[in-house]
Amino acid sequence: MNSSLFSHAEQPEPAKETISVPDVVVERSVPRELHEAFNGFTEYIHLWWPEEFTEFGEGTHPEFESGALTETGPEGESAVWATVARRVQDSELVLDWAARHSPQTPTEVQIRFTAVDEATTLVILTHAGFDAVAEPVQTHEDFSAVWPQVLDRYARFMGAR
Repeated sequence: MNSSLFSHAEQPEPAKETISVPDVVVERSVPRELHEAFNGFTEYIHLWWPEEFTEFGEGTHPEFESGALTETGPEGESAVWATVARRVQDSELVLDWAARHSPQTPTEVQIRFTAVDEATTLVILTHAGFDAVAEPVQTHEDFSAVWPQVLDRYARFMGAR
């Protein structure tokens, strides 16, 4: 029983509006066989990742190491962009992505590599899970602009025109 003389029912909290944000899906075809395409993405990321999409800018070094995608800046500073959730050699890489938002609520980036023929690989990047981040619409818009540029740079590095 409520001991207050002036008891009132508590005001219900307003219902939170659930925003459903679509995945970002970007695909590029690269003129390389499957193994080369996968290794170009994972082993040589430091040679093609655009500096404008790094935390430390010019002189930065992104790389996959110890189950994570990290960036090391020119002064030795470091940042973890993502942890590797799954890696299937030559076919799939799944990352718990934290760069540009809180690591407590990572989104998922899946990169699939599929042979089109002996000399061509289709690379499909899907970035999902924006509903979990603080600013889902803005985060989706940001990555919708970034991922095509990142994959364009990768495709050019791999020899696409």
